[in-house]
Amino acid sequence: MVILLGLPAMLGLMVLAKPMLMVLFMRGEFTPHDVDQASLSLLAYASGLLNFMLIKVLAPGYYSRQDTKTPVKYGIIAMASNMVFNAIFAYFYGYVGLAMATALSAFINMALLYRGLHRQNVYRITKKTIGFVVRLVMAVAAMVAVLMWQLQDMQQWLSWGLSERIVSLTVLIGLGGLTYLAALLILGIRPKDVKAATD
Repeated sequence: MVILLGLPAMLGLMVLAKPMLMVLFMRGEFTPHDVDQASLSLLAYASGLLNFMLIKVLAPGYYSRQDTKTPVKYGIIAMASNMVFNAIFAYFYGYVGLAMATALSAFINMALLYRGLHRQNVYRITKKTIGFVVRLVMAVAAMVAVLMWQLQDMQQWLSWGLSERIVSLTVLIGLGGLTYLAALLILGIRPKDVKAATD
């Protein structure tokens, strides 16, 4: 369920980063240049969205067994990794590097949590789940392709007023959602498949 919802949310946020920032913030002192700069950090942060969501699902696998130390240990490792990545990436990529470091440390935390559950035979990804995820990736790829195809040139967005941007963004989000749902149906994914993939 997390991947079903989180994957399109993550990639949709990345594809529509600039339009969203234009609608939400581009007025007054917030210029098109600021949109370009802010979109880079949003792209970096958004790349870690799915990992953040998976952490919230995997960590209770420890808490439910009264194991509170292991998630804390993994969290400390991720935090230390984040500090190292901050120093490295900020030197090369500035503020965008800080966002990249946060996303990468979230991946490390998620990977450690899953590895621990896997080793303890608490939760292991099955072939059925892998097949399910592959179909989700195909569906979200179709969504991204349609959004990229429909996304107007940014110069066009700059020429529009706020109301036109809001309408266009709403249409794009709706179109992306419908494309994703249609692709899921075409690929044969039904509600019962979601339940089966989690068994």
